[in-house]
Amino acid sequence: MELNQTSICYYEKKLAHISAATESADSIVPDTFPDIGRIVCAYGTAVIKDQTPQNDRLLVSGTVQTTVLYEPENGGKLRRLSVPVTFAHIEECEGLTAESICSTVCRIAAVDAEAMNSRKVSVSVQLCFLTEGYCKAECDVTESVELDGIECLSHLQSITLLEQVRSYPVTILDDIQLADAAELSLLHTDCTMQVSECRAMHGRIIVKGEAVLHCLAMQEDDAVRVLNSSTSFTQILELPEAEEDALTAVRMTVSEADCRLESDGMLSCTISAQAMVLLRQERRLRCIEDMYLPGKELAAQAEHPVLQNMPSARPFTAEGSETLQTAQHVSHVIAAQAVCCGAKRVSESELQIKAGVRVLYLSDEQQLCAVQRIVPLTMPYSEAGEPEELTLSARATAAGERGLLLTVTANGAAATQERVTFCHISALEIKPKESSHNGVTLVLKQINGEERLWDIAKNCGTTEQAIRCANDLPAEAECVQNAMLLIPIQD
Repeated sequence: MELNQTSICYYEKKLAHISAATESADSIVPDTFPDIGRIVCAYGTAVIKDQTPQNDRLLVSGTVQTTVLYEPENGGKLRRLSVPVTFAHIEECEGLTAESICSTVCRIAAVDAEAMNSRKVSVSVQLCFLTEGYCKAECDVTESVELDGIECLSHLQSITLLEQVRSYPVTILDDIQLADAAELSLLHTDCTMQVSECRAMHGRIIVKGEAVLHCLAMQEDDAVRVLNSSTSFTQILELPEAEEDALTAVRMTVSEADCRLESDGMLSCTISAQAMVLLRQERRLRCIEDMYLPGKELAAQAEHPVLQNMPSARPFTAEGSETLQTAQHVSHVIAAQAVCCGAKRVSESELQIKAGVRVLYLSDEQQLCAVQRIVPLTMPYSEAGEPEELTLSARATAAGERGLLLTVTANGAAATQERVTFCHISALEIKPKESSHNGVTLVLKQINGEERLWDIAKNCGTTEQAIRCANDLPAEAECVQNAMLLIPIQD
């Protein structure tokens, strides 16, 4: 007797969550600055300093560099205050260990700035954490049993396993000459990574894409402008297990984007990012459903490992709209942005997204104003899987006397995951079985309704093939219905 077993090493997704937190800090206006008259708007850029997986939790810490833009009490040019806000976030997740591979995106859902008095400002930041975590796992699967006379019911199961998950630090440096950007000062920078190609080649992963920069800048006359630019990148990541044309995917997350705008319009950027590479492999494993040995009794010690089937996600795009009320009539929209603060499927055809949106605009008096909200949006969604890797973009137009028509586009991937149960037999013992047929070698059995030949053969101590031969049944027959069968007994 021989148990044909397959040892499988793979990665399980333990953590996939969107969570929120709020952090705050106070700041005193420097002596060289005028008193606060009106706070116009506030922006924040998150910098992740550390993310450390531990037993059953993930620790994430960093700083939000906030910029508060205000009008002086006695008029004059707009002034900017920089207020750092630190954060330390704990994501609880059973099964995480210190060896887990994790990825975190920290997005700013909203920044609220309030003047406590003319010389003190309080800043509150709503943070949104998108976390993923993978743990290494292994198990054995018994695909067949080699034993004379044994009957085994099994089927081939196709399954896609995550065979490798690796994380790599990535740094992108570039100087970008922006048109008509001379003598501008930078207010805020947002950076996202867009991957256009990810493929395996001779033990390496080739990743190509763009770092997309969205910048707000101020002219000398206090006018705010939007500067959009991008820089291409190619990264070669060592992964010896990657064979040619393997199923690969990559998650690119920005830890920090340090940008400086020179007086001549040159944008110098240093982008620190993390690349998480996922290497999948499609496998066909035989799954044992049942087995018996005619005339004998089998005693098996068996376990039933459960594996995550994780095929590649399918990209999708969805869109939703909402009208926001404003305090003034909107003359001109300067910029609109949105970040995902949560997503759930609410029906077979609808997706609900919680979006943190901010719109910067000019009133009829050409006064700079901002509106920000946490907005629930319902979007059409007919994909088979659950949404992940969501990024949002927004556009806004004036609507009515005091309103904005906001349109948000969601881009992401629909991931299907299912848990597949297999069989692992660690030991098999054969025992003699007393015959209940008293030497009879052929019996008649009435079948009422429908029964599987497998169940009939197992209960009677014979084989499916023997029943087919004795009753002239076709080779492909698996069930019989309302029939009288001759059952040859094998004692």
